[in-house]
Amino acid sequence: MKTIFSLMFTVTVTFLAMFSFSNVSFAAGESQYDLIDGKQVSTNANDPKVKHIYYTGDEQGNEVRLGFTTQQKVDDYIKNENKVEKESIVSSNFETLGTGIGGSGTCCTDFYTDANKWGAYIKVRVGDSFPNITSSLGRTWNDVISSISTANTGSTYLYQHEYKRGGYIRFNNAYYWGKTINLSNYKFSNGVSANNNASSVYVLK
Repeated sequence: MKTIFSLMFTVTVTFLAMFSFSNVSFAAGESQYDLIDGKQVSTNANDPKVKHIYYTGDEQGNEVRLGFTTQQKVDDYIKNENKVEKESIVSSNFETLGTGIGGSGTCCTDFYTDANKWGAYIKVRVGDSFPNITSSLGRTWNDVISSISTANTGSTYLYQHEYKRGGYIRFNNAYYWGKTINLSNYKFSNGVSANNNASSVYVLK
């Protein structure tokens, strides 16, 4: 009888220890977001709730990754976001517009097939979009975008699938103007790599 109780006690303690370790490990992890819903976070406990990712810059010109749990919250944040001066706080962590080929200037976001703004490219004016890249540009443009240079106003979105379906990523054009975005460094909101995986793009005011 003592042996049975001893065995049950050992199993119970082991299970509780595993469960406690798992919780502590998760709670103690560092969040991958600088802010979630506009608020500072100390652990990764709320990371799984994030459905929308917005990349922008802080007052020192550093890139920041913001997570939001709803579309309304990301829209509200951007409406209230302080305007970032495009020239005075450009970070040195990115390649400049001198890299690669082509470029449409301030009016448009350019999407390139290769890293560092090389390869073929298309331009999308602020306010325009390609909801279905395959139907608009042909199948050869689907899932091939690897780098971006943004317009200087508005936001640039890339979606994993046509018509705003699947994971997406959003960039603040004012911050990224004058820089090269290599999508191999970024993931969609669902964790899938953004590199060579976009099927619809939007450049909105």
